[in-house]
Amino acid sequence: MKKFVVERDKLAANSRRIQQKAGVPVIAVLKADGYGFGMAQMAEVLRETGIRMFAVTEPGDATKLRELGYTEEDILVMRSTAMADEAYEIVQAGAIATVGSPEAAYCLNEVAKGCGVQARAHVKIDTGMGRYGFLADQYEEIKRVYQECEGIAVTGIYTHFHSAFANEAATRAQYKQLCAIVDRLRVDGIDCGMRHAANSSGVFCYDDMMLDAVRVGSAFTGRMAAKGATGLSRIGYLESRVIELRTVPKGHTFGYGAGYVAKDATRVAVVPVGYTDGFSVEKKKDLYRSRDVLRYILAEIKNGRGRGNIYITINGQRARVMGHVGLCHVSCDVTGLDVHNGDTAILDVNPLYLSPLVPKEYV
Repeated sequence: MKKFVVERDKLAANSRRIQQKAGVPVIAVLKADGYGFGMAQMAEVLRETGIRMFAVTEPGDATKLRELGYTEEDILVMRSTAMADEAYEIVQAGAIATVGSPEAAYCLNEVAKGCGVQARAHVKIDTGMGRYGFLADQYEEIKRVYQECEGIAVTGIYTHFHSAFANEAATRAQYKQLCAIVDRLRVDGIDCGMRHAANSSGVFCYDDMMLDAVRVGSAFTGRMAAKGATGLSRIGYLESRVIELRTVPKGHTFGYGAGYVAKDATRVAVVPVGYTDGFSVEKKKDLYRSRDVLRYILAEIKNGRGRGNIYITINGQRARVMGHVGLCHVSCDVTGLDVHNGDTAILDVNPLYLSPLVPKEYV
């Protein structure tokens, strides 16, 4: 038996803390199945704390939220698209589309007119993220979305900070680019609608970039990159149990490749959790700029100080994992610990890598 446990009270407290810190409406980002915490369950708790606007990346998630009863809330689809089938699903869900290119604007405009409605949209400005959005020098194209697309009612404009957790100068430069476009629109007599830029790190690293709303995702989970105290609680853990206890002699080996050798007689607890469940699974290193390499090296040095040990908690006590983490099991050193068969084991996992076979339980 294993499950991923999410503490509702901590999630609710995080939500209230975020709303207090922001001081403006919070758009709750529920992409990637609510960062692995379960979009439906997460949305329910957040709505109870007063959140009234959600954001997703997939048009299908907007449809799912509507089917779950979120009929009065605004739902922003953050992915700009020039695909007619996706634009159609956004329109049918009554969601707010993101328009980040002339092609996306044309597509949404034609689909909305074909459906006999006026689609709501937010204009996305690419200030350095490099994915979706008009560039700063495409002002005339941006202006045309507001003025010439009869099938689109533009109700907002936004950008996305790429380094709010680490680079203040770059973040402020992004903010200025967005504000400059907003100012030009206003000079031309155009109401740009809701302005938003700050993400989770932006909310907690800066006090002067909240604009009309903020978009927050990882902060709800307490798992975010930000300097200093945030007042947020880290939520979610994988729960299993000890299924067997045994004692092995000095010199006995553990795991594939015999990666660990017992220095003395060792009492072992076996827990049926492995990397197939998401335990000890990490994102692959994918950038090798000088600063990235340095960061990787420092992380390895820091890890080496602890001799690379991985720990889990059994019956409230730390137990070291011996050998490589297996596909479905780990063996832990519980020598001298008060541990019994059936005791609860708590493991830290990134829920984004959690197996879909592991149920989520909100408590």
